[in-house]
Amino acid sequence: MINCSENCIHQKDGICNLNYIVNSTGIVKNNCPYFDYKNEKDKKTPI
Repeated sequence: MINCSENCIHQKDGICNLNYIVNSTGIVKNNCPYFDYKNEKDKKTPI
């Protein structure tokens, strides 16, 4: 189990539920290359 408090589509009830390999999102947030925002409005443009 991997604890996760970020607003990621793979996070549910504070746990990362990603249990298969997917392409990296290209956005590294908190050292997680699979981080993907839950809400479109939460997306930030990388600098």
